[in-house]
Amino acid sequence: MPLPQPEGFEDRFLALERKVNDLFTSIQNSGGFTTASQGLIFPDQATPAAPASGGHLHANGSQPYWRNASGDIALIQNFPQGDAVSDPASPTAGSAPGSYSAAHSEALRTSQQALYTTLLALVHSLRGEGIIAPF
Repeated sequence: MPLPQPEGFEDRFLALERKVNDLFTSIQNSGGFTTASQGLIFPDQATPAAPASGGHLHANGSQPYWRNASGDIALIQNFPQGDAVSDPASPTAGSAPGSYSAAHSEALRTSQQALYTTLLALVHSLRGEGIIAPF
């Protein structure tokens, strides 16, 4: 019975080349974890283990979740949307006159009041949805 011969450099190189080709073929033939031809799609899966650092973005029950390195799991929800707020009226004061003008001062006050009213409506809308905290 012949004794096995030690592999030469060429044999080892050819074996490595076969393994690389096999690996390349298996990567090409395997389906990806996500698809992105029409947006990024995450298939439902079990909650992954907590990573050593960073986090896992995954879907479970068609809901998006994030799991961080501490093991905390957070459902990623849509941001709340407050009530619509109308745009303020365009300023009507125009250029400053060369001397005091009651009409110009009144136009400035009206523009300032319109901005204040819009800002107040925006703040109330954001507070109403819990986007910003109340005082």
